[in-house]
Amino acid sequence: MLQKTLKVLFPLLLLGFAALASQAVAAQARHSRLTHASQPDLISKMLTETPFSFVYGGKPSQQLLTRWIKNRVRQKLPDGNERRLVTYRDPQTGLEITDEMTIYKGFSAVDWVLRLRNSGDADTPVIENLLPLDLRFAVPVNDSPVFHSAHGSSAKPDDFLPIRKILTAGESYSFEHYYMQGGRQAATGFPYFDVHWENGGIVGAIGWTGQWVLQIHRGFGNEVTLRAGQETTHFKLHPGEIIRTPRILLLQWEGRDHLEGHNQFRHLLISYYVPKVNGKVAMDPVSHTGAYVLLFDGIARKMEKNPLDVLPRLHPSDLNHAHGLPTPDDALNYVNEKNQLALIRGMPQVGIEAYWLDAGWFKGGWPFGAGNWAPDRKKFPLGLKPLGVAVHERGIKFILWFEPKRVAPGTFIAKQHPEWILHIPGEGKWGGIFNLGALAARQWMTQLLSQRIQDWGVDIYRNDSNICPLPFWRAADEPDRQGITEIRDVEGLYKLWDGLLKSHPGLLIDNANWRITGPDIEVMKRSIGSLTRSEVDDSGLPYPVLDQAETAELNLWVPLDSTIVHGLDPYTFRSAATTGVAIGLDLQSRYIPLDELRTAIEEVKSLRPFWLGDYYPLSSIDADPARWCAWQFNRADLGAGFAMLFRRPECPETIFYMRLRGLDPHSRYQVSFAESYRISRKRIMTGAELTRLRVQISSAPGSLLLRYKKIEHSNSRPL
Repeated sequence: MLQKTLKVLFPLLLLGFAALASQAVAAQARHSRLTHASQPDLISKMLTETPFSFVYGGKPSQQLLTRWIKNRVRQKLPDGNERRLVTYRDPQTGLEITDEMTIYKGFSAVDWVLRLRNSGDADTPVIENLLPLDLRFAVPVNDSPVFHSAHGSSAKPDDFLPIRKILTAGESYSFEHYYMQGGRQAATGFPYFDVHWENGGIVGAIGWTGQWVLQIHRGFGNEVTLRAGQETTHFKLHPGEIIRTPRILLLQWEGRDHLEGHNQFRHLLISYYVPKVNGKVAMDPVSHTGAYVLLFDGIARKMEKNPLDVLPRLHPSDLNHAHGLPTPDDALNYVNEKNQLALIRGMPQVGIEAYWLDAGWFKGGWPFGAGNWAPDRKKFPLGLKPLGVAVHERGIKFILWFEPKRVAPGTFIAKQHPEWILHIPGEGKWGGIFNLGALAARQWMTQLLSQRIQDWGVDIYRNDSNICPLPFWRAADEPDRQGITEIRDVEGLYKLWDGLLKSHPGLLIDNANWRITGPDIEVMKRSIGSLTRSEVDDSGLPYPVLDQAETAELNLWVPLDSTIVHGLDPYTFRSAATTGVAIGLDLQSRYIPLDELRTAIEEVKSLRPFWLGDYYPLSSIDADPARWCAWQFNRADLGAGFAMLFRRPECPETIFYMRLRGLDPHSRYQVSFAESYRISRKRIMTGAELTRLRVQISSAPGSLLLRYKKIEHSNSRPL
């Protein structure tokens, strides 16, 4: 969603320029041509000037900081990067503001967060309009810079579709995390963006799992202003009180191809942000959940047809009792010890890596039992430990769903600890939100979750959120403390996750709901993305065109994510699969083609290494059913990669012309083509030939997997 206005959003702040010494080469050798002998001027500004702003006691920061005491500290980090701490202290009130910056070796990139502390003996004056990013920079004269971002996850067909706007003189755009209408969340923003011009650009990210705002303005000359931070800040700090701001990450690149800048950004995130286990990137698994088994079997009984043939023709409104079918909520609450142990023990040997128990296991069930984080003893008389034991006997991981932030009326937490719950008028049966900003509440929840993880053998903790916290935060704020409840609650979420990860080495976190939490860089550092990046797929029905569009756009920004697949044919399965995929079908049904599923999962696993390489969309990114969709992942270090192509159901063209990227035009490559899960043909081709390739998919819908590997020696292993 985009809001456009023709006025300047804030008074513009001019930041000076300064030279910066040369830094090392980029992450991959191919990127070195983008970072020449000197750093881009924009990164120089971030390191030598003040990239933030605020108003303190009614006065703008640019009038204050020159009179405050300033202290600088430089630290060499174990990973070779550098941290710079610049602290400003007001000698009159004792307010301290520390700009904590990380400078990444090998990238023209800087990450920073502000930390504010009241070192005085009395409340500070009001701090307001606190923006960790407030930057003004010049673009080339007569250039037309382009702003690029994406829609967030709003459970709508436009989830993650791109937003592109040419920044013409005098125009301004504003984005935010939660778009509210009538006190309710109507849509969701996306915390990543780029601004590019003819010979370069910047890619940026916001790290804040709250109400962030991003604003961009093009002046009437060649100046662009970027501002970002928490939307509402108007508060005093008590003596000794410390808070933090949203985190900001900016990377600048030079060159004519903005995809090269995005690939630098991807490599930065893969190197320093995504979680790792034993030094390796923790990727989303291939998982199986019983959350949709009741739907699958209900369709089979009602229609006496193969559900795999029926599911693509259904609409979510068809899944109800009036049509003789169970609802998705029925399917969630159908789980019990008997049927889940049968699912685990009877799971076919097809390569599943994790069993996933979603909502419905606790007393009161889904959705109004949230706040009862103990098993329903009628369903699970021995608790969930028998499931964990059975899962580990199969040699796979146990994924367990929680929603710790929501407390429904009448549940255990609502009765025992009402003081820990934030409320708003008219909140209804969905209830209030658990206040992680309260120290005692966070400690209690951390201990409870940690005990559940330990006792039940949970390997992947799935953290869901189904209620927008913004109205609750704002209702709890005092007039001179606006924004504090949000800050404390967001800080509490990070501390909760950090506490679980520290107490359980090897634990992975699934950031379940991107409509509420989003995929910002703070949650990226702590989670493997989301097994359900868009709630569109949560209905239990396949939407392959939307899955393709989501993958095509998201991989410009977010290295790890996955979704649920509701079909096993190559077109549907490949549309949903990334480094992993969740399968909600009844795998013990006679309708499941096990050999086909086994081969599909093998294909997913074999492609995983390439998702850590360079990414190139090969087609437009949209949800038009009459167009092709295609992308490429290339590992220059391996001399190999793949392209995935989709001819959508209404596409009349059987032929697609594409140019593969990142290849040596003079080298020879082994190339294979597979419309099904089996390779149909192989060829030896030069890199030059692969940059002007004509491919054909005979049926619509249909898909094609093209794999290639450079021939280094005569005994090179075949694909």
